[in-house]
Amino acid sequence: MNRFYNNFGYILGCCLALAALNSFGQSGIISTKRSAPRGVVTFSGNAALTGISNTKHIDGYVKKAGTTKFAFPVGDNGVYRPFAASGDATTGAYFLENANGATIPAGGPFLVANKENTLDKVSAKEFWDIDGTNATAVTLTWNAASDITGLTGSALSRLTIVGWNSAASRWEKIISTPDATALLGGASTLTAGSITTSSALVPNAYSIYTLGAMISGPLPVTLISFKAVADDAGQAKLSWSTTYESNSEVFDVEHSSDGKDWTLKGKVESIGESSVLVNYNFTDVTPVVGENLYRLKMIDKDGTYAYSRIESVQIGEKTVITFFPNPVSEKLFIRIQDVNTVKEVNLHSVNGDKVYSSPLVTSTGIDVSRYNPGIYLVQVILKNGTYITQKIVITK
Repeated sequence: MNRFYNNFGYILGCCLALAALNSFGQSGIISTKRSAPRGVVTFSGNAALTGISNTKHIDGYVKKAGTTKFAFPVGDNGVYRPFAASGDATTGAYFLENANGATIPAGGPFLVANKENTLDKVSAKEFWDIDGTNATAVTLTWNAASDITGLTGSALSRLTIVGWNSAASRWEKIISTPDATALLGGASTLTAGSITTSSALVPNAYSIYTLGAMISGPLPVTLISFKAVADDAGQAKLSWSTTYESNSEVFDVEHSSDGKDWTLKGKVESIGESSVLVNYNFTDVTPVVGENLYRLKMIDKDGTYAYSRIESVQIGEKTVITFFPNPVSEKLFIRIQDVNTVKEVNLHSVNGDKVYSSPLVTSTGIDVSRYNPGIYLVQVILKNGTYITQKIVITK
């Protein structure tokens, strides 16, 4: 039995999940309206589904609550093709059709011939519309009809997840790896399996997702690490390492605050030719307050390029602390906007010895008259982990 729901999104929380689960208890497919305003079946964070198949799934959009990994029971035209994600409020549907002629979702058609240089082919068999604002790893599945053999030339190592970048009007590779144990069980093979992104991404960064094949041969750069951290001054410190470079030209450092719109922050020239460990770094001196997303665009001399995974760093409001007087002979005062943000205050001699420690900033100041004249370091540790250090001079 195939049941159609024009709008299934009005029931909230567990009630909606239970309604959907009860429907799955019977034989049949739940169909929802795909065009706007679309129907959505929502599952609670602890929903557990069993027996989902080609004859028992949701033909339309599914939304999940909570941050646990969830296999979305979606399908189309009697074909069950789940995807998995853990981000809260992630929503998605499966489309068994060529993206070239897609009219849903908005923004199509999504021409499979329009692709970045690192891609050899993009699947014309199917796609997933996955939406959400919370970063999550994404898993896609395939079966025999997906023709992974034809897509990759029988080389499963070339398989990748790809996303449609609406701003650039092209498909882009998303770094991903076939799962040793597939989402639906068993080993991933050319006939059936699943593949998961190497790092979390914001689903709304791409319009739709499908499977693709990378070009044969090595990429210009083998990137083994990429990190982004905040420093005491509220700047974003980026570092990355390579173990192989061939004909590489430059690293473009790109920044986004929403995972969708990216801007160039700077360029770092690459070594070009190397088979040893090479370390690089870059400092963004003007990050935004809040979440900052960074990625590397690794560009070859012939224009070929690939993107790194996305790194995230949180930048808080800059904390302004004043130490006075300086030089000081009797009482050192510390002025900070909110004393409740302070975890610890320490005073170190130039030799590194801790001569004073307090869990709070006092209005009476620090009595330094008993310490020998010289250079000292005041260290204020905030509850968010930030360290702020100031050199002072104690005189008599």
